[in-house]
Amino acid sequence: MRWILVAVGKLKDAHYRDGAAEYLARLARSRPFKLVEISDAPVKPGREAAALREEAERIRLACGGARIVALTERGEQLSTSQLAAKLGAQEALGGDLAFVIGGANGLEGDLERGADWQLALSALTLPHQLARVVLLEQLYRVETMRRGEPYHRAGTVG
Repeated sequence: MRWILVAVGKLKDAHYRDGAAEYLARLARSRPFKLVEISDAPVKPGREAAALREEAERIRLACGGARIVALTERGEQLSTSQLAAKLGAQEALGGDLAFVIGGANGLEGDLERGADWQLALSALTLPHQLARVVLLEQLYRVETMRRGEPYHRAGTVG
């Protein structure tokens, strides 16, 4: 199963770019992984809904036939162990899995509601740039757990 991260916008701040690049490189060593960045063109006042619909179409095209996981604060909140189990169950279904992170205006409603799965990284609203880094770190953590590597130390005292 290939994982695809479809994200609206580029990472503009160096610290986000560096963090994302590190986890992308680590993930690429353990599984097929693809990053697709969708342009986040400026939106004219009064065209927000239309712009989100157009963006959603570009996102759907980028996902291809993959099952879609929409990242939203309204999604399912999981521990890392629960995320690992859920991803294992998804892998058993076969096919690719696309994680979708919206831009500053979030995801278009039909895309979010129509996703195969809605995932929340937190009950908090996170900036989309930070959400990308957090998601990549969690996906890397899941991979290390599945391979029995010592990266994940839940429940240990530091």
